[in-house]
Amino acid sequence: MLKKIRQIIQVLLIVFIVTCFGLLVLGRIDKTSAEKRMVFDKQPIHYPIRKSNITLYTDGKQLNNQLFSDIRTAKHYVYINFFSIADDKVSHQFLDLLRQKSQEGVDVYYSVDRMGGILLKKKERGSLVKAGVHFSYYNKPAFPYLFSTVDHRNHRRISVIDGRIGYIGGFNIGKKYIGEKVKLGHWRDYHLQIRGEGVQDLERQYLLDWKKNTDQPIPVHNTTNEKGTTSHQFTAYYSGEKLGQDYARLFQQAKESIIIVTPYFIPNDRTIWNALVDARKRGVRVKILFSPHSDALLVKEAAYPYIRKALKQGIEVYGYKKGVIHGKVLLIDKNVLMVGTVNFDSRSFHLNEEMNCYIHDPVYISKIKPAINKDFQNSKRVTSSDVNQLSLKEKMKEKIAKIFEYYL
Repeated sequence: MLKKIRQIIQVLLIVFIVTCFGLLVLGRIDKTSAEKRMVFDKQPIHYPIRKSNITLYTDGKQLNNQLFSDIRTAKHYVYINFFSIADDKVSHQFLDLLRQKSQEGVDVYYSVDRMGGILLKKKERGSLVKAGVHFSYYNKPAFPYLFSTVDHRNHRRISVIDGRIGYIGGFNIGKKYIGEKVKLGHWRDYHLQIRGEGVQDLERQYLLDWKKNTDQPIPVHNTTNEKGTTSHQFTAYYSGEKLGQDYARLFQQAKESIIIVTPYFIPNDRTIWNALVDARKRGVRVKILFSPHSDALLVKEAAYPYIRKALKQGIEVYGYKKGVIHGKVLLIDKNVLMVGTVNFDSRSFHLNEEMNCYIHDPVYISKIKPAINKDFQNSKRVTSSDVNQLSLKEKMKEKIAKIFEYYL
C-alpha cells in the first residue's frame, strides 16, 4: 500500500515538473513572438517638469488615514488605481468608502490590475457596481499572446481626488501594508501625496490607462494649475528598454553616490547593470538596500547571484532587518530623488507598466534623506559569506529561482 502511494506521488511530481517546464517553454515562445512584433512596445510619457507640494508617507496607517480622509472630503470625483487589493478588514473599509462616496453623488472610478486584484471577490465587485462605482480590471489576458498578456501588468498606483490631490508610490490596500500581517511584521514603504500642478499629470495617466482597458467613457476635468514649491517630473513607462535608458542616464550623471532602495534586487537588465558598474568604476559610492524578508516567493534566492556580482564590484549591499521594506527609491548624489512604482527587478524592467516621480529639488531631498538614512540604520550590511555559505535548501531554491527570475 505504501509502495503504491509512493509511486502515485512520484508520478504526480513528474507530471507537475513536466507541466511547469512545458508552460515555461510556451511562455518563452509566446514572449519572444510578442517582442518581435513589438506588441507592448510603446514610448514612455515624460510629463513636463512641474512644481507641487509633496508629502512623503512611509507608514501605511498614516497614509491610509490621510488618503481615506481626502476621499471622504471629495466633492466631485475620485480616481483610484492600486496594483493589488487584499480580502481583509482594511480592503473592506476601503471599498465601503468608495461605495459611500458614490452613493453621495461623487463620481468614483476604481481600477485594479487583473492579476493583482485576484483576491477581489465577485460579490464585492458586484456591490461596487450596484453602488454606482465605475470599476475596471486592467490588462485582460488575450490571444494570441496569452502568456505575455498575463505577465504584462499595470503596476502603477495612482489616486486623484477632485483634481487637487494626487498619490503615487509603493503601497497597496490590505492589512499587510499597515503592518498587521503577523508573518510579515513591520512594513516600510514610500508613497507621495501631491498637491499642485503635478496632479494633472497623474489624472491624465489615469485617463489613458482607463481608456486603454475599458470602453466606458470617463469625464475630463479642469485640474488645479496652482504651483507648489517642489520641482518634479512624472514618467510613465510601457517598455523596459526605455526605463533602462532613463536609469542608465541617471547613473552616468552620478558624481558621488547612488542609493537604491528596493524590495527585490534582481537587476536582470544589461543596460542598467552596466551603467551601475561603470559608475562604481568611476569612484561613485553605490549602496543598495533590499528586503531579505519578503511577501514574494524566491525573490531573496533570485537576488543571491546579483549580490555576489555586486560585492565583487565594490557595491555595498544591505538587507533590511526590521521587517519588510517595499519602497522604490533612487537617490543620485543630492540632486535627483526618484520615488515611484518601479522595483529593481526583472519584472519591473521588462514586464510591467510603471510610473515614477523624479524630484529635482535639493532642499526637498535634504528633508527626505533622513528617512532613507533611517532605513539603512535598520539594516545589516551583506557580506560574501552571507551569500556564499548557504544551506543545501537555500542552494536548491536559488537554482529554482534562476529558472524563473525573469518573471519575479
